[in-house]
Amino acid sequence: MLKLSAVPVVVLSVFASVAFAGSGIDDLKALAGDWRSMGSVNAAAIHINEDGTYQGIAASGAKTTGRITVTGDTASYKSATSEGTVTLSKESGKDVLTFMPSSGRPAKLEKVK
Repeated sequence: MLKLSAVPVVVLSVFASVAFAGSGIDDLKALAGDWRSMGSVNAAAIHINEDGTYQGIAASGAKTTGRITVTGDTASYKSATSEGTVTLSKESGKDVLTFMPSSGRPAKLEKVK
């Protein structure tokens, strides 16, 4: 009976790893437009250009600029104050970018234009 109960866990683990593989970003042009923070008291907003460069206001209120790049199936970002990975997903029918800094908390932004 233990062997049977372990099977769903292994299958679930395999599906979870497939579902989260890669950044979900195939083309930087798909990110172009305006994005704003989700569920945050402190509003953050950025505008991403077709070449992956961006500018905006961080949750702290400071101006920010940076660049998103895609190498293989990994998307990353770098600004003057932070760097990390970026993923694109759908949540409740909305495009959502998640910025995962190498240190600190992730930030989720939804596309508005």
